[in-house]
Amino acid sequence: MTFDPRYLKGIEHFNAREFFDAHEVWEELWHEQQGDAHNFVQGLIQFATALHHFEAENLKGTKLLYTGGVELLAPYGDEFWSLPVKKLIDDMTACVHGVLSYQQVDLPGRTHPNKHDFPVKIDPAMIPKIILRTPTSAS
Repeated sequence: MTFDPRYLKGIEHFNAREFFDAHEVWEELWHEQQGDAHNFVQGLIQFATALHHFEAENLKGTKLLYTGGVELLAPYGDEFWSLPVKKLIDDMTACVHGVLSYQQVDLPGRTHPNKHDFPVKIDPAMIPKIILRTPTSAS
């Protein structure tokens, strides 16, 4: 299958931890999508933005966008557009797990004066990577 170059460029940005850039590229693609692809790309955008917020210690935004991303991507099951969707959700969940135990109201937002003191921090080693599956050929 041949993919839109913006889909692949977004993945490249995502894997380089350029989450804002991934969001921007995927948003351009998202505006042109219909049906299943529309929600799929929107879910990727929400995950990229969640990680952008996590790095900026905006934990309210992290949890909100993570939750939205899961809701959008979960219906796709194991794989869509060669992306291992279930694995990405599982990896994102592991990455943001510290945020998930808090109520939304208890998390610091982007302008919270003490957000740097909050006990939950992003662990760079836990940030997911997206590796597309290659189709297997019959022998």
